Amino acid sequence: MAYTMVFEWMDEFESLTESEIHTYAIEQEHNHEVILALYNILAEPQKYKSDNLIDGICQQLLNFYRSGEPELKKFTVQYIPSLVFLHLTDKSYTAVQTLLVSLYNLEVVDSKGQPLTISFRIPSIVQSSLFHDAHSLEPAFIAESSLRRWEECNTKLVSWGPLPQVESLNAQNRQRVVTALMFLYNQQLANILTQGIEFTCRGITRLVTQGFNLSSGSTRSSIASDSSYQQPLSILPRVQVSGPLLIELLHIVYHGAQRCAIGAIQALHDIIQRATYETYSDVLLAASAVKNVLQHSPSISITSRPSHIHSVSKSMITNASFRTKKLPDDIPIQDDAQQPSDTPLDSITEEQEEGDKSNKKTVSALKHLPKLPGLTKKHKDKVKNSSQGDQNMEMTSTVDGVVDPSCNDNNYNAVHVSAV
Repeated sequence: MAYTMVFEWMDEFESLTESEIHTYAIEQEHNHEVILALYNILAEPQKYKSDNLIDGICQQLLNFYRSGEPELKKFTVQYIPSLVFLHLTDKSYTAVQTLLVSLYNLEVVDSKGQPLTISFRIPSIVQSSLFHDAHSLEPAFIAESSLRRWEECNTKLVSWGPLPQVESLNAQNRQRVVTALMFLYNQQLANILTQGIEFTCRGITRLVTQGFNLSSGSTRSSIASDSSYQQPLSILPRVQVSGPLLIELLHIVYHGAQRCAIGAIQALHDIIQRATYETYSDVLLAASAVKNVLQHSPSISITSRPSHIHSVSKSMITNASFRTKKLPDDIPIQDDAQQPSDTPLDSITEEQEEGDKSNKKTVSALKHLPKLPGLTKKHKDKVKNSSQGDQNMEMTSTVDGVVDPSCNDNNYNAVHVSAV
């Protein structure tokens, strides 16, 4: 299936005219079937070695890269890790070596043919990085000295390059060339499909573990389905990897873990084991930082933002002040000798009918409030029993402007209170 699809893909590009290349380039970005088919072929090239399919793919990718279309250039860049792994494990594919040398020589020079230098900034310590969390630092006051230090730290540039061009890959320049190609690939890492990153993570595991004796239980389930793990890896030659190359591979693994790519965690453990074997201190430092970030402080976290809602003062009068449940300040002090303990306390009800108000006893809710102009209290004598002679406070209200005729006008002033 993949074999037929790739051959049709190559024949289609050869039949295009110059005016159709731009439209074809835009369509290739969404041609996921061909993209995954190429990944499968480059992962298992021994199945197609007799048909010279690898040579045709390399020629097609080089034509894409030199076409001048940005979409076709990105299409070629996404296969750089697969081509690098294929070259490091099997150097008999001369077309792969030619493609890697061509891509390297085209990237290390600018449009005028001069050596290319890429400059980028390293942020200051006040910004979070892989090795520290800026939120754990002490908050700095916004002062002139702090702003000046911020600007000075962010203006420091780090340069990559210039790098010399090469004619062929050999033991002297191979690690430098493949590391530079992986650096260029990492610049386009955000545009790579998640399935492509998964293929790359499995390729990283094969690369760093080839030639080592692995126990049967060391392989995780995320990569157990790969047929390349069925063969005894101990009989294959061990692949040489440098520290800078492992750093670039670690960048891919970290990005893949953030996107939940299958095989990323396995590749991280394999890189740590290989760096421990090779005693690469810089790789171990970066790999341990990645492992710590993935376990304890993920880059995307859901944190509650500080609330800006001001608390309501307890002395304010709201509808909550007139609830069925009594507040502690509204409960009058009862005399145990005068009133039995089993007598239920009266409660304040809201929005009662006028007839109910005249029959039920209520407790003044305005007892502890400051005096307001035009609002007074009426003392009304009520005799409950022959032994009780205490007086209770009762607020009288007018409904629709009518005052209770039983009230003495000489003793109080009637006020219209409307419930909100």
